[in-house]
Amino acid sequence: MHERGNYEKYDAAPSGDGCLTAAIRLPVRIVALVILLPVRMAWDALMALGRALNRYALAPVGRAIAWLLRWLLVVPAVALWRYVLAPVGRLLGAALVWLWRYVVAPVGRGLAWLGRVLVVVPLVALWRYVVVPVGLGLAWALRMLGIGLAWLGRVLLVVPLAALWRYVIVPLGRGIDWVLRMLGVGLAWLWRVLVVVPLAALWRYVLAPVGRALAWTLGMAGTGLAWLAQVLLVLPLIALYRYVLAPVGREIWAALRWAWRVAGYISRALGRVLAWLGRVLVVVPVRWAWRVLVSPAGRWLRQSVWWPVKRALAQARETVRQVRADVRRALFGVSEDR
Repeated sequence: MHERGNYEKYDAAPSGDGCLTAAIRLPVRIVALVILLPVRMAWDALMALGRALNRYALAPVGRAIAWLLRWLLVVPAVALWRYVLAPVGRLLGAALVWLWRYVVAPVGRGLAWLGRVLVVVPLVALWRYVVVPVGLGLAWALRMLGIGLAWLGRVLLVVPLAALWRYVIVPLGRGIDWVLRMLGVGLAWLWRVLVVVPLAALWRYVLAPVGRALAWTLGMAGTGLAWLAQVLLVLPLIALYRYVLAPVGREIWAALRWAWRVAGYISRALGRVLAWLGRVLVVVPVRWAWRVLVSPAGRWLRQSVWWPVKRALAQARETVRQVRADVRRALFGVSEDR
């Protein structure tokens, strides 16, 4: 009711519609209904087909595949792990622990003691009583040599270079700097007198007044062109949109919504008729065949085939458990408590 009220409120013509709106409303709605009716029927048919396919095909097939995967992959893998891999892994783990405790660990301790006696102790003695004294002597000799070379470098290089810098290069640089400064002052005065002052006068008394006059002229021309464009283009386009395009567009949109709703009513009516025919012609015979033929056959298969196979599998599992207990008892002398 609420949705129908919204549609009726939307489809109601606003007050003050012109003759153009009233003239195009009915033809546009008829054309929209003719165009959208096949689309709506196809859409409803696809939705119904999808729901039926999911309910009667995909879901049962998925359950059957899950059941097959469970009994073909999961159950054998669990049985393999529980009755083969796990016992073998425990046996291998116990064997490896015994091997490490009674073979590898004693051999490792012996090798460590030999390495300490034959390698570490001699190397420590060599470092303490030979390498360290020799290194200290070489360090003292290199330090004395460095002090001598530093004194020679200062006397032969640093002192002459300092004197050359202080009494020759610095006075010469100061003289050159004074000459360049005077030359720069003269060139700057010539540049100002010959270039800057004439260019400033040209800009102030010639170029700036001419530019202001051109700007005023272009501004007035732009104002006139904008007014002409508004009168000749903008106002006609606004009137066309307001009095022609907008009413036509509103009516087309309202006609499409009305046609889609009416097509939905027609499509649902046809769908109910087709559903009734499918139920009478397909569902009732299939249900009868399932009740009379398939269900008794399934009960017979479950009672005559599946239950004996299940009991045989349980007996085989118990036999494997007993064999594993006997093997463990024969190897380790203890029985497995279950």
